[in-house]
Amino acid sequence: MPIDVQLGMVRSIPGLARAEMIRPGYAIEYDFVQPTELYPWLETKKVNNLYFAGQINGTTGYEEAACQGLMAGINAGLRLRGKDPVVIERTRGYTGILIDDLVSKGVDEPYRMFTSRAEFRLHLRIDNADERLTPVGHEVGSVSESDYLAFLQKRERVSAATKFLLETRLDPESRVGQEIYRKLG
Repeated sequence: MPIDVQLGMVRSIPGLARAEMIRPGYAIEYDFVQPTELYPWLETKKVNNLYFAGQINGTTGYEEAACQGLMAGINAGLRLRGKDPVVIERTRGYTGILIDDLVSKGVDEPYRMFTSRAEFRLHLRIDNADERLTPVGHEVGSVSESDYLAFLQKRERVSAATKFLLETRLDPESRVGQEIYRKLG
């Protein structure tokens, strides 16, 4: 509302007839497309090859816009190369939850991605993001071959260590066992 209208409203309140405003209020308004009009890869259902991301999809926040922009860009690039779109599942990342919520439920107020929206939040951790997302990134061409090979080598090392720990038993009566137990207190 214009400043004079805001000031008039404030001064119409009993006891505030001579009030002064330090700073007027403001609102941000923007149009949006109901995100249920999008496929899960962020292409519009009504116009082929048109992808939307960010506020136009009814979201607010830099992270929400960034992840949508990344996915829309990847899928537009895949379309140009004649490949199928990629969709991040809800079990694989917060990006998948955000986009699935938008395209399946729509919005009636600006959407923010909160961890409380994730039914798999205990699984969606920073320490396993490479396991969940590197194969997808490699598949779509956003993870280099050398980085992917390093990821596969790391996965092999973790698998070998896990196997060793699951199969190795330490006899508490042995010299090594006694020393370890002594150190552990």
